[in-house]
Amino acid sequence: MSEPPDPPSQPGASRPDAIAEALRAQILEGKYGPGERLPSERDLAARIGANRASVREALKRLELEGLIAIRRGGGARVVPLEEAGLGVLQYLLDGKDEPDPALVGQWLDVQELVLAGGARFAVERATEQELREATLLLERLTDTSITDEEVIAVLDELTELLAVASRNIVLHMVRNGLTAQLQERHALRLRHRPSRRRLRKLVRELRQAIEVRDGSAAAEAVRALLRAQRSATLERVQKSQRRL
Repeated sequence: MSEPPDPPSQPGASRPDAIAEALRAQILEGKYGPGERLPSERDLAARIGANRASVREALKRLELEGLIAIRRGGGARVVPLEEAGLGVLQYLLDGKDEPDPALVGQWLDVQELVLAGGARFAVERATEQELREATLLLERLTDTSITDEEVIAVLDELTELLAVASRNIVLHMVRNGLTAQLQERHALRLRHRPSRRRLRKLVRELRQAIEVRDGSAAAEAVRALLRAQRSATLERVQKSQRRL
């Protein structure tokens, strides 16, 4: 059986967040595989030097994340990663200069589905005021004086507006979750932002779609940008991986 996590070296090692962090890291590193049972609360508490209440709270946090399932009398078992919640994604990305290319590719698949679908629904369902606001943001993206950081901020504001205008709460929630994962890795976003040339093309095509409320054209414009960006992003990530 895999060893339990080493006691954290920082003060307050018995706190639930420190225990959850140590266990989460071992699960994501594969030291506890899907279906494998974690040590009991008693064993974890004894080996880590923590009280059982803190261990219990740490396990509850991991259960809320979807990493483990706790059964009365059956202890805690590791859940297959594909059944975990979206919040676990940030831990898969943390601690690495460049994330795993396969993970990035899968993330980009979902981003395309959400953003392209959101653009379609937004153009079809938005109020006139929301469309005017979107047009202003698109114009801002063509301003050659704005910095790369401002470009990212405007893109975030635009995707938020489109999510709201889609009138789809679930889509909006997924968009928020995906964006939150990126916002934790600001330097990576700067390196992999869309080129100004591709952004100009997106602006032109989205404005045309907005003018005639063509949701399909809006979705295709966003999809074309994301697919072009996907190839460039994966190529850079793979090159960075080879240098490590």
